[in-house]
Amino acid sequence: MDITKKNVIIFIIEEVRSRFRYHNISAYGAQLAYFFLLSLFPFLIFLIAILSNFSISLDGALNTLAKVAPREAIIIINDYIKSLMSTKIINLLSISFLITIWSASRAVNALINALNSAYDIQETRSFIKKRVLAILFTVLIALSIVLALIIPTMGMDFLLWISKYIILSDFVIKLWYYARWLIITLILFLVLGSLYFVAPNTKTRFAEIIPGTIFAIFGWIAISIGFSYFVNNFRNYTLVYGSLGAIIVLMIWLYLSGVILIIGGEINSLYSIYIDLNRRERLKI
Repeated sequence: MDITKKNVIIFIIEEVRSRFRYHNISAYGAQLAYFFLLSLFPFLIFLIAILSNFSISLDGALNTLAKVAPREAIIIINDYIKSLMSTKIINLLSISFLITIWSASRAVNALINALNSAYDIQETRSFIKKRVLAILFTVLIALSIVLALIIPTMGMDFLLWISKYIILSDFVIKLWYYARWLIITLILFLVLGSLYFVAPNTKTRFAEIIPGTIFAIFGWIAISIGFSYFVNNFRNYTLVYGSLGAIIVLMIWLYLSGVILIIGGEINSLYSIYIDLNRRERLKI
């Protein structure tokens, strides 16, 4: 069947299924999970330092994450945070930030390689240019995650602070409780969309990265909630891994997150191919 006569969704689903193997999506996902894990704990130090400097509740940020993350992952993060509090090293903001950037930039670098694979192109940019690009997006992603965790906690206390400077109507107060989730989605869309737009070593149109970006955001939320539900209700994994069960759950969650990000890039590549083929078909007519 002619590709141009297929529905775009059916075309993308069929191609992603076949690309999963020969584009090594699973291997790239495992690589991302490894680097995510390396950067997670330095990032937590950075996050605690940021929140403490702005007098923002850490519990509120963790409650936001707990809505989608597996319970075991939250337990590990909570235990780590408690150990940090007792050792009085929260002031190491600059050091933790540098470690976070270095570790996470390797994850972004791996994602860039995966996106190049999605577009079937070779990397021709210099090592320095590619590394600078990875570090830049690491900073943007880190800041977007901080905002995504902070903004939901900005409830009545935040509105009371704003009301000192401007008058807030009841409508504005109600609107804020819904608008903050829209703001988070917009921030994630802009940062992740920019990554999909710039990271591959090819020219793309911004409209062509929209499907994959939307999939990556909502797909990650869906698979995180689904995986959390499975882990929280079916605990057979503890029979196999014992005390390591929580670490295994965290690694699987990070792996699934990496796979979703890569599939988002594959969707953008396939959507671009579909659009180009249809454009050429119309020109023939």
